Order: sequence, then structure tokens, then C-alpha cells
Amino acid sequence: MRKTIRRKNNYTISKEMIYIGILFIIFTAIGTYLNKIFSNGQDIILDSINSLNSYYSQGSNIDVSAVIFSNLRQDIVFLGGIVLSTLFIVTFPLAIISFLLKGLSIGYTINSCILLIKLKSIKMILIMVIKNFIIIPGAILLIVISLYYIRNIYEEYKKGRREGILFLGKRFLLNGIIIIIICVFSQLLLNAVSIGILQFLVR
Repeated sequence: MRKTIRRKNNYTISKEMIYIGILFIIFTAIGTYLNKIFSNGQDIILDSINSLNSYYSQGSNIDVSAVIFSNLRQDIVFLGGIVLSTLFIVTFPLAIISFLLKGLSIGYTINSCILLIKLKSIKMILIMVIKNFIIIPGAILLIVISLYYIRNIYEEYKKGRREGILFLGKRFLLNGIIIIIICVFSQLLLNAVSIGILQFLVR
């Protein structure tokens, strides 16, 4: 019986992850059309592309640790923001908004790269994929877990169990921290390995 329940839960989590993943893809696709509305932002993208190219073209002079820890800081803020926003429940929409804005931003940047530098955009797109390869799935997992957390909190609230609510909050926070550590550490290793590849691509 326990195995059956676990299989059902795993199936439900997998299904919800797919739904949220599709939602993210939809917003990424929407972001690719924002160039027509906010075309002024392309100048910022072009400046970023030129800066990125010149930075990675420095070869052995590049400060690898600075690049890695800059990405690390961004990843922690993004994933940590999702966990903290969900922890207080009423701010849960902020977590969803932050997640969807990430999709819009990626879509907008990808399309801007394609419009501005044509075939060379493949390099920039690859850089963006590498930088988000683990973080986005991690964010999707956090949102799915937060949905279960909110449902359980609601059930405990209806029953008037304050101790249960506190227990669920602590468990969710612990699980969130564990997921963040795993995702950030994995992304950290990927970023470290990929820097050599990125240096070669921007030549």
C-alpha cells in the first residue's frame, strides 16, 4: 500500500513539474515577441553581448572565480527568493511572478540575440542555456513542492493545528534549502567546466 501511495505521489509530482515546465516554455515564447513592444531594450542586450564577448575573449586573463561566484550569487537569490516567498504563503504569487519573468527575460534575450547578431547568436544562446541548465528545473521542483506545502498548510489550518503548521513550515524550509544547495552546487560545477568552452566559442 505504501509503495502504491508513493508511486501515485511521484506520478503527481512528475505531472505537475511537466505542467509548470510547459508554462515556463510558454512565457519564454511570449518573451521572444516582446521585442516588437520594447525594442529599446535591444540596445542593452547588444551592450551585454559585446561586454560578454570581450570578457570571455581575454583567455587566461579571465577571472574565473569572479564569473563563477557572480553566477552563484544570482542563482542563490533567484531560488532563495522562491523559497522565502512561498514560506509566507501570502507572498506565493511573487514566487510565480519571479519564475515567469525569468522565462520572459530568457525569451526576450534569445530573440534579441538572434535579431542583432544573426548566426553568431548560437554562441550566446548556448551560454544562456548553460547558465540556466540546472537552475530552471530546480525552480520548477521548488514550486511543485511549495504547492504541496500550501495544500497541507491549508488542511492543518482547517483543523486548527498550529503545531502542524509550524512543522510543515520547518520541513518545507529544510527541503528548500537542500534543493537550493544541490542545484547551486551542481550549477557551480557546470559553470566551472563550461568556462573553457565559452572562451572557445566567443573567439
